Amino acid sequence: MSGVNEIQIRSAVAAVRKDSHLRVYETAVDGGIREAQFEGSWTGGTARNVIATGKIGTPVAATSLGLEHIRVYYVSPKNQLGEAAYESGSGWYDGNLSSAGFSVAPYSSVAAVYLGGKSVLRVYAQLANDTIQEWVWNSDGKGWSAGSNLGSALPGTQIAATSWGTSSIHIRVYAQDANLNIFEKGWDGNGWYTGGLNFSNKVTRAALGATSWGEGNSLGIRLYYGATGDLIKEKAWDGSGGWYDGGFSQSSIPASSVAAIPLDVLRVYLQNGTKNTAFTEFAWGSSGWSVGRAALPPA
Repeated sequence: MSGVNEIQIRSAVAAVRKDSHLRVYETAVDGGIREAQFEGSWTGGTARNVIATGKIGTPVAATSLGLEHIRVYYVSPKNQLGEAAYESGSGWYDGNLSSAGFSVAPYSSVAAVYLGGKSVLRVYAQLANDTIQEWVWNSDGKGWSAGSNLGSALPGTQIAATSWGTSSIHIRVYAQDANLNIFEKGWDGNGWYTGGLNFSNKVTRAALGATSWGEGNSLGIRLYYGATGDLIKEKAWDGSGGWYDGGFSQSSIPASSVAAIPLDVLRVYLQNGTKNTAFTEFAWGSSGWSVGRAALPPA
């Protein structure tokens, strides 16, 4: 399979970058997770670019250190967490998490972050009791283990995560509660707490995608979410002053997923019906939001 119509309607999507070098991960109708690459022009996204295969309808999360180390997470047909790992010089291989046997709810989403620019990983997914669980990789030879439990959430909630900082590390996780409020959990080195973002959103299992850049007064956080009217909208944080409604508001297909990568060029990926199931890229520039690429490969 290689055509755009082999990309799943309401496909999961995840993205990473190094400078202007981009990677976007999308799912095919058979559960295959495909990589599209931007190296001056877009390529990939075909059956030759499958890096792993999850269950049909699998969620996908991606995180990276530059593009030298990439990790992509998904859910297997056995409803266990899977990991596709990339190392420059050796290519893609099945990551250690795939053999750890961590079971998740059949409706679980997944999110992931590298911490502090090092080989330290955190993965978030939903358990069968509807709580959000963290799994930890510290590159200390002990392998993957269960971390903190972040508490209950809407069954089948989307999960998004972002992290920043080196000497002082920060994590933010976003999900939706049983009352359909989108909420934030924060970690700044001394345990988890309820963050300052909490707003009502009457879309059940709303799409969520998060990214961040900088730190301190130069910190930027962006959360993209599925809103009523088949729109993807934005919540923004710029170092101080609290959260506000960002300017991003784009039409999507019903229940489109969303992913974002940070400045120097902020980019957002969603399905809006272009060429049926292709992902469209929006980019933020001096004149505001514009279409960066109308239809990503394999379109």
